[in-house]
Amino acid sequence: MIDIGTTIHLEPRNEIEGAEHKENRFRCRLVDKGENTIIVDHPINESTGKLGFFYEGFQFNASFVGKDQAIYSFETALQGRKKGNIPMYILSDPGLETYLRIQRRNYVRINTSIDVAVHPKDILFSPFKSLTLDISGGGAAITLPFGTTLPEHGQIKCWFVLHMQSGEIHYVPTLCKIVRIFKRQPESSDRVSLQFIEIKEQDRQKIIRFCFEKQLLIKREY
Repeated sequence: MIDIGTTIHLEPRNEIEGAEHKENRFRCRLVDKGENTIIVDHPINESTGKLGFFYEGFQFNASFVGKDQAIYSFETALQGRKKGNIPMYILSDPGLETYLRIQRRNYVRINTSIDVAVHPKDILFSPFKSLTLDISGGGAAITLPFGTTLPEHGQIKCWFVLHMQSGEIHYVPTLCKIVRIFKRQPESSDRVSLQFIEIKEQDRQKIIRFCFEKQLLIKREY
């Protein structure tokens, strides 16, 4: 499934001693395979370029791009180190049946409630705070607080607050297009469907990883 030479991204699920919660995402390359294991070169922090150092049993969320250009994610843990021409880490491989697959153009949408700040772009309204009903790498649905109105069409600025399992908090800015407003029932708020029309790719990846983590959490619970 994972070819030798494939780049694998690792996001720690444990606390990293002495590290600030900024961008603790690491990159490594698959150099060999074993029975129920994958062997990678030394992980490098994508933000700082520094080598990562982890203890045996350290847990990660791992992801990579497959031959079909879909993104695959799975949980793994450091099982040990291997000596060779280059330092190598031995990671557990939970098996193909546990991998989560996502088409890049069909982002996984997760029903979850996260904080979002909404500000005007090309239409006039007072900024407000709200919660999502769902989110994906391509857009989100939010609730419209009682007494707040938005036009049926237009663009708005949104900042989404992502609480990752690693303890990191990401504030993701996006420019969104109002796709549709579902008029509220007497007992509920309006729902606003949004499409991300301007978002940095690295921020989109944060949202995708957030959705993966939520999926994995749901899978573990069931």
